[in-house]
Amino acid sequence: MSQSELKSSAAWIAVDWGTSNVRAWAMDDRANILDQVSSPLGMNAIAADAALGFEGVLIDLIGRWLPSGSSDRMRVVICGMAGAKQGWLEAPYCSVPVRPDELASGAVRPVLSDQRIDVAILPGLKQVDDPDVMRGEETQLVGFMASQPEFDGWVCLPGTHSKWARVSGGAILGFKTYMSGEVFALLSGQSILRHSMDDRWDDATFEAAIRDASDAPTGFLHKLFTVRASGLVGNANAANVPGAAVLSGAVIGSEIADVVGALDGNAQIALIGDGKLAGLYRKALAVHGFDADAVDGQAITIAGLAAAHQAIRNA
Repeated sequence: MSQSELKSSAAWIAVDWGTSNVRAWAMDDRANILDQVSSPLGMNAIAADAALGFEGVLIDLIGRWLPSGSSDRMRVVICGMAGAKQGWLEAPYCSVPVRPDELASGAVRPVLSDQRIDVAILPGLKQVDDPDVMRGEETQLVGFMASQPEFDGWVCLPGTHSKWARVSGGAILGFKTYMSGEVFALLSGQSILRHSMDDRWDDATFEAAIRDASDAPTGFLHKLFTVRASGLVGNANAANVPGAAVLSGAVIGSEIADVVGALDGNAQIALIGDGKLAGLYRKALAVHGFDADAVDGQAITIAGLAAAHQAIRNA
């Protein structure tokens, strides 16, 4: 598609503004992707450099999609950290329980210098009892709910801070966050366990660690040290155990055990994500007898932004 054709076909722009990166998609009026672009200028990079500004970064990123004049402004719908306190303009958290249209109605609009765009920044989600917050994942949940409106169960979003959201009756009822990804990164890269990390992997070892985390939930801290000790005690079998598989199984297993302990065998579980991490969560859930197919995270993000765009346009 030529540059002129792209400008004439683009109806709105979807943006996912994270802590480390920003991604944008030019969309047509049927929510089809016409073009896409990404940048490492996430919220942290902009906040650390006073010379950078959210609007300037955005225009540099999407300028080639914008109309030449300002008579017909292009709507830009943004989710993620642009709405944080340290972001472009704070979009206050909405409280659970919440429906998708209520989230869209909480969007905020920054004052702009460039009159070619109309920016709506979506809010995050908060939970006052059992304090918790999310910003960005709620848009993925909205996208998932749009594709599966009858879903009644838990939706898992693996990541640095994994989220588990309870979805029922077309609403997000509550959620729980686990620092599993961050804990794994810290332990594998900065603790004594870093000496036991290598490229080896074994699914049976990982699954055994998942079971151990469920059978002995109070033994988590001891299990961590066995990752290091196994290579030092002269036990040949133990020394050959892949440390990363044990550590990953212990950390993810602790998270999974806490969640599934409150579920019955008929509970629905969905995974939003792709790649290796989602695969590990699926294996971990299978150990407990749950079958959860992973849904592509980018597609669900765009679906959530499209639902928000539609709600804003109809408001």
